[in-house]
Amino acid sequence: MKKRLLATTLAALLAATSLAACGSKTETKDTQTTGATSAAETTKAADTTAAAGGKVTLNLSWWGNQTRNDVTKKAVDLYMSQNPNVDIKVEFTDWSGYWDKLSAMAAGGNLPDIVQMDYSYLNQYQKSGQLADLSEFISTGAIDTTKIPESIIESGSIDGKCYAISLGSNAPMMLYDKAIVEKAGVTIPDQMTMDQLYDISKTIYEKTGTKTLYDGGINMMQIMARANGSHLFDELTAGKEDSMKIYFNTMEKFAKADFSISADLLAEKNPDVVETKPIIDSSTWNDFLLSNQYISVSKTAGRDLGITMFPTLTDAKAQPIYLKPSMFFSIAESSKNKEEAAKFLDWFTNSTEANDILLAERGIPVNSAVADEIKPKADEIAQHVFDYVAKVSEVATPIDAPDPSGKGEVEALGKTVVEAVRYGDATADDAVAQFVPEAKRILEEAAK
Repeated sequence: MKKRLLATTLAALLAATSLAACGSKTETKDTQTTGATSAAETTKAADTTAAAGGKVTLNLSWWGNQTRNDVTKKAVDLYMSQNPNVDIKVEFTDWSGYWDKLSAMAAGGNLPDIVQMDYSYLNQYQKSGQLADLSEFISTGAIDTTKIPESIIESGSIDGKCYAISLGSNAPMMLYDKAIVEKAGVTIPDQMTMDQLYDISKTIYEKTGTKTLYDGGINMMQIMARANGSHLFDELTAGKEDSMKIYFNTMEKFAKADFSISADLLAEKNPDVVETKPIIDSSTWNDFLLSNQYISVSKTAGRDLGITMFPTLTDAKAQPIYLKPSMFFSIAESSKNKEEAAKFLDWFTNSTEANDILLAERGIPVNSAVADEIKPKADEIAQHVFDYVAKVSEVATPIDAPDPSGKGEVEALGKTVVEAVRYGDATADDAVAQFVPEAKRILEEAAK
């Protein structure tokens, strides 16, 4: 019965995914395509105006929470005040809706001039010819990279050409409530093993009644594969089950524990949204995220939150923690104002004025001189992020290659299978048997 329920859920998911892929242009016409069309018309109008010596209009899109939105708009306003010939139209949404929206705009050839890009989607958008080659702007100095580590430029490059510039560096982290931990009388090490996390979670629940969140997202899948001496998408492409057996067995172990937050409450809270993360109202004592999210989560919670690295395996074959380009920005190949877009990216990345406003909200500045100038100005909350990224840099191993096409569908599939395990509708063995071959099929189809 459990297997039948899981299979039914997966079938529904895959059918929905296929329909979305086939009908995205028509289904999103009212909410997305209209906006994309108007953006394209604005760009054409801007080209004509620019040629006549008037204003150039750029469209800038990103995902984020309210804190990020506020500081980004403030930075954009400063840039426009310093460059009165440029008018920047901004648009943002949360993570969950961002990629659907971007996909619909890309399908119509109407991407914004400047697009916030993620490491996991870079290959997909470059492969489809949606992103401009930034190498020419780097070679001319329009985008100054003299104080940016070469590894950062390489992280946004494919086949020797740069398609994205990262605004900062971050790392996976586990967040915890210091007051609850102290009340329970436990000590959180710089990096726990999964066994330690289990034991500490049990103690915290016994001492305080506070539940634990075990991360069920793709970041944890990748961490477990790395700790196992492998890489997630290499294994899935080959149809290997090794790391996923470890991952889903651990997921099932935590799901069955009395100290874990219930599947119903977790679904109600929606941990993908900062304001409703279960740690915000102490429904859980911990959460898993990337370090650039620390500032917004900490400020939303309004109390002292500690930071530790993602847990590893007791018998880990490799250190799984890594530094990640926090948030890339790319220029759309369809943009008619690439030169002006490049100038903005240069300012956004290398200006102390811009980073005085952003204050590491998108990660520690990649420009080393800017980072040194910004750190003393950052508040106590942001200082924690600087210190954490510095600590991770001492032990981090190289990041995985950019995620392949099909990553988004694999991630959605993973969420569905994880939910089935959390609700008890599937065992770890069921989950592995369903997830691995289906993920392999998705990746094969996407690679064609």
